[in-house]
Amino acid sequence: MKKIIYLILSVLLAGVIVSCSSGDSGETQQNSAQETKIESESQEESTVDTTDKTANETIEETLKETAEVLSDSRFPKAKQAKVIYRISEPSNISDKLLLASLQGLAAKYSEEQIFVNAGAGGLFLPYIKDDWGVKLSATVDSKQINLENLAAHYKDNIKGYILCSMDSGDDSIDVAISLAGLLDAAIATKANRKTLDNLGYECILDVTECDDQWLRESEYWDQLSRDIAFEQPSSMVPKLADYAILCGAYFNFYDGRNNNEHKAMYEFLNDNAIVFGYNNTLGEFDTVKSFSELNIQMLPSDHAYNISTLSGFSVDSLTQKRASDAAVDAENVHTVCFLMSDGDNMQWVLNNFATESKWFGSPLRGNFDMGWGIPPTSVDLIAPMATYLYDSMTERDEFVMELSGLGYTFPSKWGSEQRQAMAGELSEYMKRSDLRFAEILDDNGFNESVVSDFTAQDGIDGLFYIEYSHYAAKNGKIIWTNGKPTVSAHYRLWANNTDSSIEMLSKRINNASTDPTDEKAYSFIIVHAWSGMKDGKLSDGGNTMEAISALIEKFDDNVEVVTPSEFMDRLIANCKPE
Repeated sequence: MKKIIYLILSVLLAGVIVSCSSGDSGETQQNSAQETKIESESQEESTVDTTDKTANETIEETLKETAEVLSDSRFPKAKQAKVIYRISEPSNISDKLLLASLQGLAAKYSEEQIFVNAGAGGLFLPYIKDDWGVKLSATVDSKQINLENLAAHYKDNIKGYILCSMDSGDDSIDVAISLAGLLDAAIATKANRKTLDNLGYECILDVTECDDQWLRESEYWDQLSRDIAFEQPSSMVPKLADYAILCGAYFNFYDGRNNNEHKAMYEFLNDNAIVFGYNNTLGEFDTVKSFSELNIQMLPSDHAYNISTLSGFSVDSLTQKRASDAAVDAENVHTVCFLMSDGDNMQWVLNNFATESKWFGSPLRGNFDMGWGIPPTSVDLIAPMATYLYDSMTERDEFVMELSGLGYTFPSKWGSEQRQAMAGELSEYMKRSDLRFAEILDDNGFNESVVSDFTAQDGIDGLFYIEYSHYAAKNGKIIWTNGKPTVSAHYRLWANNTDSSIEMLSKRINNASTDPTDEKAYSFIIVHAWSGMKDGKLSDGGNTMEAISALIEKFDDNVEVVTPSEFMDRLIANCKPE
């Protein structure tokens, strides 16, 4: 974090302006003053007046506060907002980039910030308003909230703008996003630069002909964060750009398929760095493997909006709702727990995870015990959404840490010392989020040397393990290390697999052991989040919660579904080796 503080000091106080041409292409600006659509029931009319301070005075006053916020965080964090301006996302890439840059810089320096209307905001914005006392303003400087008026409002906190291409996926966009946070600059293209010129902004850097190699050879390269980076499909612009700008971090669209080339791109990062985003072209396995071999974690978040603004709303801790009496004595029953996959996907948690009836928004939730994955970083990065989820859970719901670390990684590919350090940091996050158990997904990592680094942590009571290639490839085997179990998935509820039909699974479980001292009397079922019931059968894209309910209905009376905690507590009480 000190690197970030020094970076802010050097950039802000240097005041170096890089000249570039001021000519305009003559192309018409599209939607530079797009009107916002704000729900009337969540609006709060308020007008925030600007002061007459100069840009330098404003920046000087925020320097100390910003340094204090960043110095105490694993992740760079926004100033906590007192006012939020809501705006709908523009339709063209030029205005999307400008809005993302304004949002990231506002989160960095101002208590008046921006929220893009997207995802599950309707669920957690009331918490921001009521729990954190934030005003949701319908106007900015007594004017309608639109992109041009926001650009005018934040001008004193921004040194100028960076000019890049307006072609989606062009390398210059990567460069502009990477540098906007270092130079405290908005991002513009030839389509909307005239609006900024008219507001008195100056072009401080033209990167329209610059690419990734130029960035790596530039004076700015050593100033980029070594602990945070961003990798996005080019189609996702400008999602995550706001948070990358707050972080002063490297941002890249990698569309290649070369594993070695991809790995080499991120060798500059420190051990235990976090890469936000995703890579559809290289593919999930190769991307995660590439990062894992560098002792790096990936936080799936490519569809996420507003992380810069949301990062300012941390909570010290969260507490789950649990039934007061857990029945660890279970005679003549087969004990089952379900755990939903993909809870590590921060964009899913921020979008339709809690709104759709397939998942946490299901009317079936609370009818049976259910385990849900959640990113451990939620407590720092998306605390308002996490607060909503914890507040909305029932005693039959339980959150489990997903996946493998603070981000998605294959722990078996890490160096031993680095893995131990990562597990120690993970346990602290789990304590803050009241997460007793962690889920590990790995590529042939089901062995004592790997899992013992996690079970050695006092904040991790046990592990649920799934194998990358099959999820349930280890057939329910259990490893005991440090007196704690690592339980592999015995079954998977996943469409288009011959071993995963409702009928097949129910038959196997109904015929399984009911001896509580037998490890085979415990079945952990991993539920594929993208499978569910459709037209009466298990199918891709079907209703996942309906599939679980359909399976439970076929269980015999001696099969008992419990939460992940009770599952583990029963197993430990009855099967722990002497």
